[in-house]
Order: sequence, then structure tokens, then C-alpha cells
Amino acid sequence: MSSKRKSLIPTLLLIMVVCVVGVVYLATFRTEDVQVVVRDLVARSFGEHVVIERIQVGFFPYPHLDLKNVSIQNPEQGTPVFQAKHVQLDLNFLSFVQDIPMPHALIIEHSVFNLRRDENGQWNYLNVLQGESPDQVEIGAWLLGRSLKLTNGTVHLEDQYRRESAFIIHAEDVELQVEQLVWDGPTEMLLSARFSEEGTGSMLSAYGTLQDIGGFLKDGNTPGRDSSPQFDVHTRMDLARETLVQCANFFDVHEVPIGFQGRTKVQGHLHFAPGIEGYDLSVSDLVVLTDSIDLNSEISVKGLWLPEPPTFSGQWSSAPVAIQHLPQLLPEGLIPSELSDAIHRQSVSGKIQAVSATFTGSSRKEASYTLKGKFQLSEGKLDFGPKLGAVKEMTCTITVGTDEIRFFDFHGQYEELPVTQGEGMIVFDEQGPWLTTEFGGRVSASKIIGLMQTIAGWHVPQRPEEALQGKAGSGLLMLRFAGPLKDPQAIAFQSAEYHPERIAMQLPGLRMILTQVEGIFAISENHLRFENVTGLYGDSDFHIQGAIDLEGESYTDDLRIQGHFSDRDLRTLLSVPALPTQEIISGRSQYLLMVAGQLRNPSVKGRISLQGLEIHLPGILSKPSSLAGNLDFHVRIDNKRQFTFDSMALSLPSIRFAGKGKFHYDQTLTFNASLTAEPIRFESLPPDLELFEKTISSGIMEGVVHLRGTGGDWRSWSKSGQVTLTDGVVNIEGIRSPISRVALQVKLAGHAAELKRLQWNLEKSQTQAKGFILTWDSRPNMKLSLTATRFDLDLLLPRDKQRSPLRELLETIANTAKVSAKLQFNRASYRNLKIRNLSGQLNMNKGIIRIDRIRGKADNGTIQGRVSVNLPVQQPAAVKTWFSINSIPLLTLEKTLLDTQALDKQLMTGLMTMDGALQGHGRNPLGVLPTLKGRLKLTIKDGRIKRGVVIPKILAIMNLPNMLRGKVDLEKDGYPFDRQSGTFAIADGQIVSTDMVMDGPVVKMTAAGQYNLVNDDLDVVTAVSPLGSYFKLLQEIPLVHLLLDDEEQGINLAMFSVKGPFRNPAIEPLVMESVAVGLKGFGKLALSILKNTITLPQKILFPDDNKEAGASSPEPQKQESEDTFMETY
Repeated sequence: MSSKRKSLIPTLLLIMVVCVVGVVYLATFRTEDVQVVVRDLVARSFGEHVVIERIQVGFFPYPHLDLKNVSIQNPEQGTPVFQAKHVQLDLNFLSFVQDIPMPHALIIEHSVFNLRRDENGQWNYLNVLQGESPDQVEIGAWLLGRSLKLTNGTVHLEDQYRRESAFIIHAEDVELQVEQLVWDGPTEMLLSARFSEEGTGSMLSAYGTLQDIGGFLKDGNTPGRDSSPQFDVHTRMDLARETLVQCANFFDVHEVPIGFQGRTKVQGHLHFAPGIEGYDLSVSDLVVLTDSIDLNSEISVKGLWLPEPPTFSGQWSSAPVAIQHLPQLLPEGLIPSELSDAIHRQSVSGKIQAVSATFTGSSRKEASYTLKGKFQLSEGKLDFGPKLGAVKEMTCTITVGTDEIRFFDFHGQYEELPVTQGEGMIVFDEQGPWLTTEFGGRVSASKIIGLMQTIAGWHVPQRPEEALQGKAGSGLLMLRFAGPLKDPQAIAFQSAEYHPERIAMQLPGLRMILTQVEGIFAISENHLRFENVTGLYGDSDFHIQGAIDLEGESYTDDLRIQGHFSDRDLRTLLSVPALPTQEIISGRSQYLLMVAGQLRNPSVKGRISLQGLEIHLPGILSKPSSLAGNLDFHVRIDNKRQFTFDSMALSLPSIRFAGKGKFHYDQTLTFNASLTAEPIRFESLPPDLELFEKTISSGIMEGVVHLRGTGGDWRSWSKSGQVTLTDGVVNIEGIRSPISRVALQVKLAGHAAELKRLQWNLEKSQTQAKGFILTWDSRPNMKLSLTATRFDLDLLLPRDKQRSPLRELLETIANTAKVSAKLQFNRASYRNLKIRNLSGQLNMNKGIIRIDRIRGKADNGTIQGRVSVNLPVQQPAAVKTWFSINSIPLLTLEKTLLDTQALDKQLMTGLMTMDGALQGHGRNPLGVLPTLKGRLKLTIKDGRIKRGVVIPKILAIMNLPNMLRGKVDLEKDGYPFDRQSGTFAIADGQIVSTDMVMDGPVVKMTAAGQYNLVNDDLDVVTAVSPLGSYFKLLQEIPLVHLLLDDEEQGINLAMFSVKGPFRNPAIEPLVMESVAVGLKGFGKLALSILKNTITLPQKILFPDDNKEAGASSPEPQKQESEDTFMETY
């Protein structure tokens, strides 16, 4: 047998046993026995005062008892306390086997509760619940822990405790549902009812928690019943006025206003619980809707059900309500009697809305009611009496305090004056309510002066303030009143203020009108006070604060004017149309003026903030608008428009200029002033402040300058004084390195300047200058003496394919000034070339720099010449030069002009002499080389060729180093020569020479040819002939042959062709057969030069043998003079 079948057998047996027991119980059950038990139980619980007409027992769908027409009588009065047509007790099966069958649920239908409390505070239901015998069953046995449902119930309550007349309330359609009834704990319940007063139809619904409801029984037998009952429920009510009054009376609340007419809808959360004394009732989230007023509130009532009246406190907000209804809607005492009188006399009327209000108090004799809060008044009226009239259609916000009432945000209509602003206060003192208020309306600017005279009593004519005229716009006139509210005739005018709103006015002493004027003009009999008066003067704004005393001559001692001024308004303010302030100053800035003294001749102390102003004095000062600074001054102004500055100071970061003087403004500006510059440390200047165009970056400058002139062009002013600069560092545009250790001392006299001292260092150069500068403030004309202990000529020449360091400076000076200077440099250098006692005469004018009479010494040689440079601004330069170099070591020049790579391939020693002329410019797209033009004559004496790209290769081809080994070491000592010479013509990018000769102890060499500078193409033919003691030896060279000319004179020689790039040309020997046949071009020239060179000594020694040949020789061409040569440039 399976396990499932084994477990099924006991289950079947248990079911059979239960069925058998049930059949036996039903067979033996008697309904009469159950009825007897129930009647006995009821009698033991309620005594003999319970009447049950019929009891029925039912088993389906569950066991239950139905009690019909149940009635419980008051044993003392014999009147029913409780009646019900039907009471159902729901049981379980085990209840029938118990001695006392207790239900687990009660359902009561069509019940009536008659509850009454007598004069002694005794409830009638307690007589029923109190036991008459020791074995009486408690009512809690029926209800404790049971669910209870009451439907279609009726409650009639009558209370005579501490009342002159009985309180009666009747409720119908009572519905009550309790899930589990607990005596001394929380019980959740749901309740609804209808109050059946005639014609009212008031409704009540509530749900929440009942706590310790056993306390209502107060029989002392049930544990926990000493606890006081309380409830915490959410309630909704729709009550008629009569029902509302009845509910208030039940809780001993007698202060409910009788003004609540019609129906009242109430919704809120109620908490009713024992307090310190009596019971406390608090209502939160309360919403009350009535025919007279709608409000939201929170209410707390303390001390209920005590002999003394309870204490109230609450907060609420409401919809608008007529002020005349307030005494009827609020408890008596909340509104002060004086205010109630004013409301009654309709001195105060309108509609009021509670925005946020609180009240506290009690009707006890020793207590009173207090009302505070914020209210909104509309459609209001405030009556000052027949003399001053009334403010109508008033709206304002009202705050109610303990001893005062304030109102603000005042709007309305005061006679013909629309009130747009105002406030006031009512203070309650011993003499009654005292009113203080101010309100205002709009008045046109053209009428304000006359209105001021009327109100303040100004009647003195021909005063300066009469020039204060309104031109356009309007403003708010604020009037102040004060007096007792109970006597409107005693309310009097106090003072007035005028609040202009963007009006236009004419102020004495100014040519333009003031616009958009706003602020406060405070008016009294003898004073005119400006409070925060603002406006515009053109594009400038102002703020005026202070007062003018109008007694006698108009006078002020505390008038303060501040604001922002625009550069465009400065000329009109000073009444100088021709003053070019906009060329110097631009932007907006703050200013502050303190005016004192008589208005006709005021004294002004002021400060102008330089932040926001851009100041530009060409070549002197440039300040951005973002940089802070101040201009402080003290000036006296007379009626002839003369300004006498007792003091004036311009302060910028690390800069301070102080001055004083007189300025007269008429059609032109005339002035005489002095200016002192305190020591300026340029390294401390902020980066965005440009002083002298930021050319000086370090050093200390100070000076004193006296200025005198007319107009706004500073170049035309007379200037005198002295300026010094010590240890300066100057940065000039175009010069990559700063000019350091600058020392300057210059004396100004009119438009001339004496340069007493100027010295500076630039890289390796140390230079000094002194002299005079005429018309320095327009186009300078300089007459100087320039000396230098050291001067680097590299500063004047281009570097690394870039412009020379001084190029832009020289361009600027040459094109903007005229310079005549004597030069004397003790030591000058250009790379490895050292020159002593270099002197010359410098002239600069109209973009041309010319240096004449150049003299100098280099090693044991001399340098002479002159140079002219045309330097158009930002354009290529053009150069003309004439020079003569005598006995300068060639090696020095090579190390100066050639780089290391070139020196590795070419090296020659000797003393060089060269003179000639050369010119060129940089306007050709291919560079300077195609533009070179000139003629050079070169001689090198007593030298050696140690490295080269032509001659050493030719000697190597001839095998001279090997043939002369042991006699001359050409590789170690180089090839010696006595003299090299040649004349070179330069034009169209080519160098052409027809007379290059080299004499030496070994060979004689001549050459003729050309070199293309642009294409780097060398084309030269050279002829070499052995000479001297090495003649026989060198005759054995295979390339050396005997050449016979027409006269049968024999010459041993070798000829070579040199072609290609200069640094690596191709060298090839010429075949002697072609030489014998005949040479042309450079070959013929080289051979002719060689023949002439060899035969020249014979012609000198034996001239007769050469007359015929000499006569037939062509006359040499005359060389162009250097001046004629340069004319075409």
C-alpha cells in the first residue's frame, strides 16, 4: 500500500467522528435552552431593565442569535436609554457548549440612544451599566474585542450640566462601524450622521481613532478604565448655523460669532484629549466655508468642560469680507473699541482679506483677546475729515500688532491726486488711536516748483533756485499727515517729498538740461534736500546727495555729486567746443564731487576714477580702460568761468603726477600749469599700462614740466623743465635685444631740448650721445655727438637672412627726423674684424642715411670710405658705397666673412688692398645679387695658398707637390706667392675679370673669366708657366710645352679650363695643339696676360725693341669715376 493511501485513512476517520458528533448535537439541541441562557446573560449584564421581545437561533450560514425589539430602561427614571428593532450576535459553534455564549460581532439596526446628563454631571447610561449584584456580568463581556456595526441609528442628547437651559441635539441616520472594540486602547471607527434640526439638514462624517473609551463608563470595575477617553479623527461637516452654535455650546465654547449666517461647511482633523486642566481640542487643516466668509484655519481650545471658559488660539486666512461685518464675524474683544468706532462711523471702510492671522485669548475676566496678522484691504476708504478730504478706492496691505496697525502698499484716489504709493500706522495709546500716514500722487515737473512754493511757503522772489526749472515729465509727490483718528479735523500736514520719475530739469550753471532725473526732493520751509537724486547729463549719469540752505544767499556745505561721466559730455560740461578731449580721453568713468560754499562761487573737491577711461597721449601715455587709477583735485570756480586748481594729482599704479595751475574756459582753452612726476619705476608698472609706448621696461624716471598754452594740441604748448632716467632698459621695436643701462638727462626749453646726457648699452656696444634736439615735439632736428667705447657693427647688418637689429629704429628715425651727428668709436668690431678709431659724419633725412669721411684702422691697415643707404619704411633698402682698404690681413677678413665649412676648403694668407665702388638693392625677387653693380681692384701681397678649390687643384694636376718634394712642402706650408692682383667688374649678377695675375717663386699664373653670382657658375681659363730656379725642373712636367708666337719668342706654359660651381669646379687641361692653332675668349686673354707678364721686364729694360709693338697696342679705357658710376643708381 502506498504512503498516500496510508495517510488518507486517519483523515477519513476524523471526518466521520465530527459528523457523528454534529448529528448527535443537533438531535439533542433545544432552542428554548439557548433562549433561557441568553436572557439570563442579558439580565446579569444590564439588570432586570432589559426587554427582549424575541430571540431566534440560526446556524446558517454561521451560528448567530437574532434579538428582536430590544429595550434597555433607566432604572431610576424608567425611561428607555437604548432601543433597537434588531440586534444580531454572530457566534461560533463552540459558543453553544459554553455557559455564557459570547458573540464575536454585533450588528445593531434601527436603534435609538437617549443620552442625558443631569445638573450634577451624571449620565443616565451609567445607571444601566453599574452592577446591582456582585455576580452581574460586565457590559465589556459583550463588547470587548468585538466588532460593532450600527446602522440607521438615532441619537438624542440632552445636557443640563452647568447650563441655564438644557442643551439638546438630535442626530439621525447614524452609521457606526468598529472593527474591534477596545476599552483601554485604540479603537478604529467610522461614523456618519445627520442632524435633524428643522430645515437644516446638517451632516457629519468622521473616521479615526477612539482611545480609552472605557473611561466613559467610570464604574471602576474594569481594569484601565481610570484612563480618560480621547479621540483623533478626520471630520467633514455641513452644518446650519443653529447646529454650529449647538456644537460650540456642547464644548462650552460660547464665543462663536453670531454673524455666521446660512450654512457652514467644515473640514479638518480633530484631536480631543485630556489636557493639563479639563480637555483640549485642536483642529488642524480646517477649512470653513460659509455664506459670509471662507477661511482656512488651525484652532486650539484648552480647558474644555471646566467651570471657567476655555482659552482659544488659532491661525487663519480668509477670502475678502466687508469691514462692517468684522464685529459680527469675530468674537467680541478681538477688535479694539476705538477701531470699532471708526468702522461704525465709516471713517474706515472697505473689504478686508486675512492673508495670515492669529488670535489668542479667553472670555475670562482676567484675560483678553489678541489679534495679529497680515490682511489685504480693497475698495477701502480713509477719511481725514472735511478739511483734508478722504482717500478713496484704497487698496493696501495691513499688519495688525499688539498696540498698532500698519498699512503699506497704499493705492487709491486722494481728491484729484491718484495715489500710487503710501504707508501709514495707527498707534493705540491712552489718548486714543493716533494716525500717521504718507501717500503720494503724480505731479508734472513743470508745476513742481510752484507747488513747492505753495506747500513750503516760499515767497521770496529772484533767488538762484528759481533757475531750477522742470522741463518735462512728472513725478510722485509724497504728502505726510498725522493726527488723532477719532478727530479727523485735528489731522494736519507735516511735510512733502517729490519723487521725480525720469523728468527733465534745468540746473543753474549748466548749458544742457538734466534728463531722466529720479530720486527724492525733500521740501521744508528753509531747506531743499536732495536724497539719492539721479539722472543723466547727456550720456553721463549723476547722483546728488545733500542740502541747500535757502536762508539769505543760497549756500551749501555738504552737497555731494557722484556718478559716471562720458568723454563726449566733457566738452559741453566745460563749455569749450574746441577742446579735443575725445582725442585724448574715451570711455566712461566714476567721479565724486564735494561742493561747498556759495552756489555762485563754489569750491569743489573731487576725485575721478580712471578705471573705465582709455587715455591716449601719443608717444607719452596709453592707459586701457580696465586699469584703475584716480585723478584728485581741489578747484575754485568763479563766475567768469576761471578754474583755479589748488592741487591736482594723477595716480596710476607705480605712477603719480602732481600739479597745480589756472585754466580759463571760453571759446578756447588757456592754461598755465606745472606738473611734477614722482620717481617712476618702470619695472613696477602693470603690463597693460604703456608709458612712452612701452619702450622703457626698467629704470627710474622723474622730472618737472611747466606747461603753458592755448587749445588742445599739446604739440603747440610751451614746455619747459627737466627729465631724467637712470639705469633704464629700453625695448625698441625691431631690435631683438634690449638697450640696457640707459642714462638720460634732458632739459626742455620751449620746443627745443638739450640732450645733456644719453648713454646706453646694446649687446656688446657701449654708446654715448649729447647735443640738441630742435622741434622735438613735432619733427625732431637733432645735432648730436655720438661716441662709443665699443661698437658692434653687426647691429647694422642683416643676420641669418633677417633684417638688421637696428633696421626698424633707423627707418623710423630716418623718416621722421633730421639728424646730423659726428661719430667717434674708439673700438668697433664686426665678427673677427677689429677696427680702431672709427670716425665719420652721419646725416639722416627723408629716409636716407649717409655716412661720409669714414676712417678707421684694422690691425696695421686702414679703412676709408663712405656709404649711402635709402631706407623706405617697410620696403627693401638700397645701398651705395665707396671704400678703400689698405694692408688688411686677408686671414682676418676670411674668418670674418666665411663660415667654418668654407674655411675648411679655402684658406689664403697675405695682406689685402682693395678699393672700389659697389651698389645694390633688395627690390629684385631673386635677391640682392642680380642688382649688384660696381668695380673692384684687388691686390694681395706676400701670401700663401693653404687650401683652395682652383689653384691647389691645378698644381696637383701638374704634379708640382711631388716634383718639389724635398725643396718646397706645398701640402704643409701652402703655395707661396708674391702678389695676386686683378680688376673685377660687377654687373647683371656677374663678376668679370680679364687681368687676374699671381706671381710666385715657383710659377706665374694668369687667368681671365667670369662668375655668375645668381647661378653659381664659374667659367675661367688660366695659364701657368714655371719660373725661377725651378724652371728646368718644371720643364719636365708633361703638361708644360713650349709655345712660339709670331716673333718666335718661346714660352713654356700649361693652360687649364675651370668651369662649374665655385666650391667644386671642374678643372681640365687644354690640349696644346688647340693652343697653337689659336685661342679665343678668356683663353686668349689669359695667354696674353701671361705673355705680357713674362715679357714686361724685358720691355721695361729694352724699351726701343718694343716701341713698334707699344705703338700698335690699344690705348686702355679710362675707368669711370665712382660718382659717375653711381649716377645711374
